[in-house]
Amino acid sequence: MCRKYEKILYPTDFSETAELALNHVKAFKKLKSEEVVILHVIDEREIKKKDILSLLLGVAGLNKSVEEFEKELKDKLMKEAESKIEPIKKELEELGFKVKDLIVVGVPHKEIVKVAEEEQVDIIIMGSHGKTNLKEILLGSVTENVIKKSKKPVLIVKRKKVE
Repeated sequence: MCRKYEKILYPTDFSETAELALNHVKAFKKLKSEEVVILHVIDEREIKKKDILSLLLGVAGLNKSVEEFEKELKDKLMKEAESKIEPIKKELEELGFKVKDLIVVGVPHKEIVKVAEEEQVDIIIMGSHGKTNLKEILLGSVTENVIKKSKKPVLIVKRKKVE
């Protein structure tokens, strides 16, 4: 019996490998996939690192609390993500997919697994590596953790081979 993958979760960090994964998402239209959930996770750990950096650089001296700085940073990252998701959403809709987009703040692998369950997707399609794209590792840590913790099938798209 052939499994149907009607609803896809496409987590993206807008990296080159995520773009490659998007090509596979599009190919699933030929397999009768109907819906895509685009997910971008703003890594809360990165925000905390930037909070510390802001204090070290003296942003706290600009009469802003860490909370105010954190909120401004989250808002900025949300707006950036929205602007990057919009063309992806439009492209998928033009192919005939029903598209939902989500931007959340959290730990990426945990949020991906959580959204996959909440949205009841049939498959997760994602890149093997994110923005760090360390050449010497087989899988990125987010991808590895999603594979380990998800109850859903995960299609991993490898990065381009670098000569």
